[in-house]
Amino acid sequence: MSQYTDADGIESNLTPVLTQNGLLTPNTESEENSSIRVWLELQEAVKRNHMHDPTPGDTLIIVDKTYDRVLACHPGGHLILDNIIEYDMSEPIPERWKWLCTETDGFIGFRSLAENKYLGHDFWWNFVARATAQKGDENFILIKRQNGYRIQSPFWFGFKPISARSDGSGIEAKEPDGTLWGFMEVRE
Repeated sequence: MSQYTDADGIESNLTPVLTQNGLLTPNTESEENSSIRVWLELQEAVKRNHMHDPTPGDTLIIVDKTYDRVLACHPGGHLILDNIIEYDMSEPIPERWKWLCTETDGFIGFRSLAENKYLGHDFWWNFVARATAQKGDENFILIKRQNGYRIQSPFWFGFKPISARSDGSGIEAKEPDGTLWGFMEVRE
């Protein structure tokens, strides 16, 4: 039997938390407050440029830093850039925003947690998340810049930079420099 009880019927997470002075106290944050806190942390991190350096195994949100939009994988593997401020903060972060960072043969990959498919492109360079494994068309490299990353895809003997479409309808490999991207780690 737990030594902690719910206060006034509020759902709570009773995992003890270690305070700054070393005391264990119960964490009684409601699920709704937890969702709002995560959203506020996400918006604040984007605004203040607090981004994460991605490593394989991380669950990430991929952010278009130019427009504060999130790369989202919708049903069927369709990619759309969702505006962060248009979503209900009382809800958990949408699964379609979450990507698992992977590595194969020295290349980075991104697997959508919503669709369980890898981000990649087809023969005509249309980007989707439909592959079941990280192969050549699902390989990327990350080039670190002062305020984020450039994502590039192998192309013959070089690389093509990945850009967010200005209308938010997905990503493409057409701009000479590509979009400046940021990564936010999601802890679940």
